[in-house]
Amino acid sequence: MLLSLLSILSSNAQSSEAQSSNININNPQIWTNTEQNIKIQFVYQPQKPILDQPTELKFVVQNLKTGDYLKNLVANILVTHNSSGQFSNFRFSNITVPDGQFSVKYLFPDTGIYEIITRVSAKEIAALAAFKVIVPLQPYPP
Repeated sequence: MLLSLLSILSSNAQSSEAQSSNININNPQIWTNTEQNIKIQFVYQPQKPILDQPTELKFVVQNLKTGDYLKNLVANILVTHNSSGQFSNFRFSNITVPDGQFSVKYLFPDTGIYEIITRVSAKEIAALAAFKVIVPLQPYPP
């Protein structure tokens, strides 16, 4: 299934806007690949996403051994969700990552557990990482 998700991420040619300023990563989810010498950190803000309100998905890509930010990458993100047997996904494609840091904003349409799959690549590397976002039940307005 991961290979089919990789092909989905690779095949979509539409570009997306992403922010690449200094991203503050507190208590990140971390994915490492020792073969590619890559560490990808992921956080989202707010920590308790609100339905149909922007949630910022933040990524930092670093050299696993030195901690240096990897430069001149291209990233793709796939947001997946399975609600009552209904599978949905949303893609951010061809995100330019000049300095190893990027973020996108996403509106979660439903409660539940989402999987955020990112693929980062450059001339000599290609890495695929998966992270989880939990969108809690929303309180009813008073």
